[in-house]
Amino acid sequence: MIKVKNYSWILILLLTFATYAQSSEFAQEEEFVSNFADQAIEILSDEGISENDKTSRFTDVVMNAIDLNLISKFVLSKTWKNSTDEQKEKYLIAFKDYFINSYANKLDQYSGEQVQIVGSEAAGKYVIVESNIVREGTDTLKINLKWRLINRDGDIKIIDLNIEGISLVIAQREEFQSFLANNDNDIEKLIDKIITVSN
Repeated sequence: MIKVKNYSWILILLLTFATYAQSSEFAQEEEFVSNFADQAIEILSDEGISENDKTSRFTDVVMNAIDLNLISKFVLSKTWKNSTDEQKEKYLIAFKDYFINSYANKLDQYSGEQVQIVGSEAAGKYVIVESNIVREGTDTLKINLKWRLINRDGDIKIIDLNIEGISLVIAQREEFQSFLANNDNDIEKLIDKIITVSN
């Protein structure tokens, strides 16, 4: 059964952050993460809106911040190239719903975490912004997050999130590839399974 693991996309959406941007070569990318955080916390901490509105608004923020098409194709790996245009279209629609539903029911789990930016560095054509999720108090929490961003002439998008050394995109790709390997590499079966999980 395909499911979102503990280190899952949902943690992207539990980013109820207060962040700060440090002066660096990649200040633009760090500011992008900070702005994403500010929007996230404003929505998740707003007790004056319904859960449906909260989910809808948060979904819009996330969809604007990530490159879902690039992520979708990467996790499908070589099966993408071997699929028809119709299959690709069906898969992209199904994956979007799958992605959204992986966190839609978890937005009420916000418990005051913050994200503190540590620094950033180049990684080929990408930029890695490193941060920590921190929750102070008796139940102290500290989780390392590394955001992989792509900057296309100022159009910055999130393409992966590494949590404590685990790449969420790679983990998702391995899950999909395992399913395909056990189902004759049939993308239609994968699409059906994604749709079933999403509903």
